[in-house]
Amino acid sequence: MTDLRGWGLPEQHLALDAVVAFVDGELSSTAHERASAHIQRCGFCAFETYTQQQARAAVRTAPAPTASASLLDRLGAIPQEVELPSAPDGLAITEDGQFVAVQRTDKPAFGSGPVLGSSRPLGSNGWFSGRRARQGAGVVVSGMLLSALAFTTPDSDAPPAPAVPQNAGAVFATTP
Repeated sequence: MTDLRGWGLPEQHLALDAVVAFVDGELSSTAHERASAHIQRCGFCAFETYTQQQARAAVRTAPAPTASASLLDRLGAIPQEVELPSAPDGLAITEDGQFVAVQRTDKPAFGSGPVLGSSRPLGSNGWFSGRRARQGAGVVVSGMLLSALAFTTPDSDAPPAPAVPQNAGAVFATTP
C-alpha cells in the first residue's frame, strides 16, 4: 500500500476527496501537479481517477430526471392540505418571514428580582440547619469513632496492656 520514497517516509494514496477534486479541476496548480505526478506513479490512484472520470462523464451525459405530474401536484398541495406545527414557544414570524423572539409577559423581566444580598444567607434554612444537620453530624462523628476504634483495637496475639492504678493521677511512667 505504501512505498518508502526519498527520506524513508511512506507515500500515501490520494484520498477520495482529492481524486474527485483532481477530476473536477478544483485543485490549485501546485496540488494538481503533485496529484498528477502521484497518479503517474501509482496504479491504484490512476484506476481511482479513471473510474471517477467515467462516473463524471456518465452523470454529465445522463438526461435530467423527471417527476410524474401526480407527484408534482401532491408536492404542490402540501402547504394547503397539511397542518403545520405551530411556532415554538417564545418565537414568532414577522410579516417578512423572519424569526423573532417574543418576551413573555407572564414572567418578570430579567433583573426585576430582589436586590443582591437582600435574601437570607445560604444554609440558614433547609438542608444545613435543624434536625437533619444534627443527624448528619452525628452520623459523621459516629463513623469517625468507629473507624478509630477499628484501628486501635489490639490484635489477639499482642500481650494485654498493664493495668493502671486508680490513683495514678497525672504521673507519667516510662517503660523499658
